[in-house]
Order: sequence, then structure tokens, then C-alpha cells
Amino acid sequence: MTMSEVWPLLRPLCRKLALLGWASSAAGMAAGLAVAIASGTRLSPMMSTLQLVAALSMAVSVASFVTAAALQPRARSQSQPQSRSQARVQAAVKHGSIAPQGRELQLDYGGEFPATVQAFLLGSLAFLAGAVAFACAGLVLQSGPSVQSVAFCQVFLLGAAASGFTFMLFSKVAPRHTEP
Repeated sequence: MTMSEVWPLLRPLCRKLALLGWASSAAGMAAGLAVAIASGTRLSPMMSTLQLVAALSMAVSVASFVTAAALQPRARSQSQPQSRSQARVQAAVKHGSIAPQGRELQLDYGGEFPATVQAFLLGSLAFLAGAVAFACAGLVLQSGPSVQSVAFCQVFLLGAAASGFTFMLFSKVAPRHTEP
């Protein structure tokens, strides 16, 4: 399943919020990279402004993705074949050995997401590993975290947020592969 197949399943408002999140992530990453690459040992006023832009972009990105994920309802599962455990539970409810209490809250987490959706989760974990690496490198320095390590942490955290929240949003609408 590709993004072009998942994209129409999202609500129009959620699509716009996701686009805003991706655009602000890209702007924040560009500003963070500019600070990380072009700044020296001290930040000039222009570089301080770019770092502020990166931080504000991160806030806008996270807010738009969280809002989009909150507004997007979970997809209804189509008629899927029951697993053995589900069949046993329904038989037990039918025979009266267990009560059907709370059945409306049962969710099926047994299926796997398509590879496209899983790639966003893997990307998020890779970006988080990069952020941790730059944070640790900055803490090991005798003079403390440098401007560059802080900027690279911002870049990697923006990437992790964009990938993670995209996974969260697409996982709500992507059909899952279940094993019979």
C-alpha cells in the first residue's frame, strides 16, 4: 500500500494539518541545518533567529500532527475472518461462561501494518537514535553542548516527530494484514 492509497482515506482537515506539519518540519530542519553548518563557536543574531525559527517550526509541526491524529477516526475493520481466540471468546459468551462486559471496547491489534506505514515508525526510531547520539556527544564535550550539537538534535527531533506522527496518523486508516 502506497501513500497515494492511504492519503484519500484521511479526512480533508487532517490532510491539511499533515501538510502543515510536513512543511513546518521541512522549514525547521532547513533552519536547524543552517545553524548547525554555518554557525561558528558563537551564534550571530541571524543564526539565533534561525534557531528560534527551527524551535517554532517544531512546535507548529507537533501541534498540527497531534491535532490531525486526534481528529482522524480509526478505520472500521471490514468483515475479517475470526481468529481462534476470538471464536473461543464468542463461544464462551454464548454459553454464558463469561460475561460480554466491555465488548464494545475491544480493539483488534493483531494485524500488521503495510510496509509503507511501518517505514515511518522505523524512520522515527532512526531519527531518535540520531538525536540521542548528538545529545550524548554534546554532553561529553568539556565545554558542554555546542551550538552545532544542539542544532543537530533539533533537526533529528523534528525528523522523529514528523515520521512518528505520520505513522500515528496513517496507522489509523491503513488496513492491517492479518494471518488466518
